[in-house]
Amino acid sequence: MNVSKERLDTQDIIFLRNLRLSAVIGKDAWGRVAKAQPVILSIALQQNLVNAAAQDDINQTVSYGQICKDVTKFVEETRAFNDLLSFNTLLCNVALLKGWGDGNLDVLTILPKASLRAEGGLGLNTSFLGGKDRMIDDSSNKFLVKDMKLYCIIGVNPHERTSKQLVVVNLVIEEDRSGDQAQETRSIDGHISNWQFLLPDVIETVESSRYETLEALATEVATTALTRYTVRSIDVSVEKPSALAFVEGAGVQIKRTFAKDIGLK
Repeated sequence: MNVSKERLDTQDIIFLRNLRLSAVIGKDAWGRVAKAQPVILSIALQQNLVNAAAQDDINQTVSYGQICKDVTKFVEETRAFNDLLSFNTLLCNVALLKGWGDGNLDVLTILPKASLRAEGGLGLNTSFLGGKDRMIDDSSNKFLVKDMKLYCIIGVNPHERTSKQLVVVNLVIEEDRSGDQAQETRSIDGHISNWQFLLPDVIETVESSRYETLEALATEVATTALTRYTVRSIDVSVEKPSALAFVEGAGVQIKRTFAKDIGLK
C-alpha cells in the first residue's frame, strides 16, 4: 500500500496488511441484509520514524499492535455498517480518537465474498489527508472490482467469432463528488457504491458484446461506468487467459476520465 506524501514531510509508513475480520457491511452476495461476511483490511499510516529508530524506543512511534487492537475492537463493537464507504469513514474517526498521529491514512477494505461474479471480491481504497482536522471531505475513494470472470465473443480469428471465451475484468473506479451540472445529468441511482446496479450493467456490456479487440471492449466498459454513474475516472483491465498457449494471460489496461473522455462530448 502507498500513502500520499502531501502533508507530512516523510516517506515512512506503519502498516497492517490483510487483517481478517467479520462484519455486516451492506448486502451480501445474495442481496441479503444483516449477514456477516469476511473482511480483509489493510492500513497504512504515514509517520516519521526517525526518532523511534535513533532511540530504539516504541514510545516514539505508533504501535501497530495497538492499531490492530483498536480496529478489532471497533469492528466487534459496531458490527454493522451501511456500506464500504461508511466503514472506511468510521475507521478514520477511530484513528483520530485513538491518536494514531497526524500523517496521511490509507485504508483498503476488501469484501472477498461480496459478489457472485467477482471472484476477488469488492473493495474500497480510501486515502485520508493528514492533520488533526482530518475529515471525510479530505478523502479520495477508489472502488475496486476484482477478477470478474465473464464470457463474450472477442477476437479476430475465425474460431473466436463462433464461441464465447473467458475474459477477466478488473476495475478501479474513482468516485466523482464535484456535483457539477454534467454529473447531475446522470442517473439519480448512479452512485458508484450502488453495486447492485453497476455490476449488472458491466456484465451485460461485456457478455452481449462482439468486439474484435480488447481495446474496444475495455473502452465500452469504461464508457458505461462514466456515463451512468458518478465516476470521475476508471481503470479497466481486460484479460484473455486463452489467447496464447504458453502465456497465462494477455490483455489491456486503460484509464478514462469523465472530464476528458465524456464531459465535453
